[in-house]
Amino acid sequence: MAGIVLRLLFSRGGIVVMIGLALFTWHTLDKGSAVRQAVVQYVAGVELAAAEAELAEMKRRAVAANVAAEQLQEKVAAAEGEALRMSLAIEEWESSNAINADGVVDARLLERLRGR
Repeated sequence: MAGIVLRLLFSRGGIVVMIGLALFTWHTLDKGSAVRQAVVQYVAGVELAAAEAELAEMKRRAVAANVAAEQLQEKVAAAEGEALRMSLAIEEWESSNAINADGVVDARLLERLRGR
């Protein structure tokens, strides 16, 4: 029996059948490989697009943060200038409205206390 099978396998017809089976098997396996490769390329393209979109969003946020930081810095500088101006105004007011060291009310303060 084994001899008949070997003769059939190594005959011209057997070789043609084995080559046909080998080509069919190779075609089936190669098709699966091509599909896997296409999926890998598609996924890589989608991941690249997502990374590029994320990078663009990070750049946009960095620009917005820089603009906000500049505006905040300007407001801080304006507030510090206003605080200094108010501090000088308070010092000027205190020096012009100083109470006598003896505790005596002078005429000018008395007029202001009366609301005139």
